[in-house]
Formats: sequence, structure tokens, C-alpha cells
Amino acid sequence: MTQPILITLFTVGLAGLLGFAAQRASICTVRAVGEMFTTGRAIMLLSFGKTVLWVIFATFALRMMLPVTTVSYGDLSLYSFLGGFLFGVGATLNGGCAISMLANLASGKLSMLLSIAGMVIGATGYLLYAPAGGMPVASVATYMPTNSEAISTIVTALLSLWAARELYRMWRGRSIDRSILGRLLEKRYRLSTAAFLIGASNAALLVFYGSWSFTNLINRTVMQRMGMVAEIHWIYWLLVASVIGGMLASAVLRGKFRLEWRPGMRWPAQFAGGLLMGLGAAMVPGGNDELIFRGIPSLSLSALVAYGAIILGIAMALKVMLLMGQKIETIDCSGDVCKIR
Repeated sequence: MTQPILITLFTVGLAGLLGFAAQRASICTVRAVGEMFTTGRAIMLLSFGKTVLWVIFATFALRMMLPVTTVSYGDLSLYSFLGGFLFGVGATLNGGCAISMLANLASGKLSMLLSIAGMVIGATGYLLYAPAGGMPVASVATYMPTNSEAISTIVTALLSLWAARELYRMWRGRSIDRSILGRLLEKRYRLSTAAFLIGASNAALLVFYGSWSFTNLINRTVMQRMGMVAEIHWIYWLLVASVIGGMLASAVLRGKFRLEWRPGMRWPAQFAGGLLMGLGAAMVPGGNDELIFRGIPSLSLSALVAYGAIILGIAMALKVMLLMGQKIETIDCSGDVCKIR
């Protein structure tokens, strides 16, 4: 894969912006389900829907300027449901999904390295012994939901109206007493702002590089070691590193970076959670990041079912925790901002 140096720098910067926004909005599928449990609302989960719409809109818009190729995400199967469910249970044990796991690591929680190791082991175990019909197809081809020019035009027009309304709402709700830099460095991002920054940035990465997410990179790395796919281009590692770098910069600037390296009581649970997440991500294929960034925007029924299974797995795991007398953190989302209590 060869890209002009300016495009490489631009996309690496977008990956950093994506990580910066994700860390400042504290988004996580586990927290989104936790919000439903603790407040009865689903504001954070709905913000993920906005992210998906921004991905679709920005990708369609970029299609007008750049040649892109259609790819399919995958066929619906029992494995996509079961994999999503296991991923959701694992994310709950781990204390966060793929995106928040990287954010926690960037905040200094080195126990997340155990979770990542568990993911690699879980993915390796499944890929070594995957049953017939259960082997994932790890595609890195360029993304596009449809080749139909008529459908593209209609969808682009409808999404343009929605995007214009969202941008107007964000502009009206901005902090008028702060500069652009001041708003960029706000300690907590509004969910709508994060959805825009994450969705638009991800769309550009998809157009230039295809599937690039962290969980997909783990799957492809394991498959490469097993001789199942070609060597992974260094740009994918650079993009994920840039996401983590953006999260690290955000944590440092917020004063949230705290190096935590001493063994704790949760370490075994985090490793076990990572193990289940890796197993599930290999079956889907991909975790919540891959599903939100590529699967669902590609209008894949398989991705929708898998993400629904992730939510179900998280909900059941949280319910078991409550029945066992454990407390779960309260997620209070109001005024387009989420706070953890």
C-alpha cells in the first residue's frame, strides 16, 4: 500500500483526533448499557448511532471525490451472535470495551496490557480450532456501502439535511466565551461533538485504508502469524498507535494520567475479560470498534446482530453482578454530556 506522504500525515492526524475525542467523551458500550441500568436512559447508546450516521455521510461525501470499492462485512451466522455475546461478557469483566480499554491504557492503567494479552490468546485459540464455517474473513479492502449511484444520491441528500441540522445544533451550543483551542481542550466533550469528530475521522480512514480498527488488527496479526493472510502494512500499526497517542495527550492535558502498575484484585478478571473479548472478536469478526466504525455503517445485518449480542452480553453480565451484590458505576448523561459517578 502506497499513499502520498501528505495523505499519510493527514490520516495519522485524524486517528489522533479520533482518540483524543473518544477519551474526552468517555464513551464505552459497557458504560452505555450501564447508563440504561442506572438511569433508565440510553443517551450514550444513541450517540453511537450518530457516530454511525456521520461515518455513512462522510464516506458518501468522500465518494464523490475519491474512487472507492465496495466490500461486504460478512454473512449472518450463529458465530456472529455468539461472538458478540462473549465479547460483551468479556468487556464487562474487563471493565470496558475495546475503545475504553485503549483509553484506560493511555491513562496509565497498565493492567490493560493483561487484557490485550488475553485478547491475543483468545483470538489465537479460536483461529487455531475454528470449526468449519466459523473462520472469519478479515478484509482490509476499501469501504463503501453501495455501488448504486441513485441510492448514493438519495442517501447523501437525506444525510446532508441531518448533518446540517447537527452542525447547526453544535454551533448554537458552543461555548461562545472560548476560542477554538479552548473548545478543543474542554475537559469533557459533548456526545454530539465526539460523534462528529469520531465518525468523520473514521470515514476518511476507511476510504484510504479500509478496516483499520484495533480489534481487527489483533485478528489480522494472529492470522498473519498463522500464515493465513499477507503481511500487515505498517500504516495500520501507525494508525492505532496514533489513536492511543491522541488518548494519551488528552489524558495528560486533563490531568487524568496516573501510572498504575502494581498488581490488583481485578487483574485476573481483566485477563479473563480480555480472553473472552479476543475469542468473541475472532468469531464476529471484530469488536465493538470494528462494528461501529465499519460493520454497521456498511448496513450489514451480521454486524447489527453482533452488536446487539454485545449489548445483551453486557446486560446479562451486569445483571449477574447486581444479583451478587456488586455495585456498578452510575452513568449520568444529560445536556449532551456524560458523567461517571
